[in-house]
Amino acid sequence: MHSTAKKNLKSLKKELKKRVKDVKKSLTSKRNQDWSEAAIEAENDEVLEGIFTEASEELQQVEFALQRIKEGEYSKCSECNEAINKKRLKIMPYTSLCIKCAQKLEYASMN
Repeated sequence: MHSTAKKNLKSLKKELKKRVKDVKKSLTSKRNQDWSEAAIEAENDEVLEGIFTEASEELQQVEFALQRIKEGEYSKCSECNEAINKKRLKIMPYTSLCIKCAQKLEYASMN
């Protein structure tokens, strides 16, 4: 199972690196001289910055998951050390938390 997860994570890592690179390129490109066009570009930049942040964070999670595979810790919850459900890992291959710990963390952040 870990070999499939590793392959999928490496593929996702490649895709995310490309996305981050493309967004960074768009954010650093020259602005249009036309004021109304420049205003639209500024609004688009806000969206791009959100995409950049999200992709960067996901890339960090993927890299952490690959490190966990290397260390033999991939399928163990980093919080309680219990096994992470295989279905959860299949759906979210970069997770480091079992569902119970993820729910506790989410609940704690809401309060």
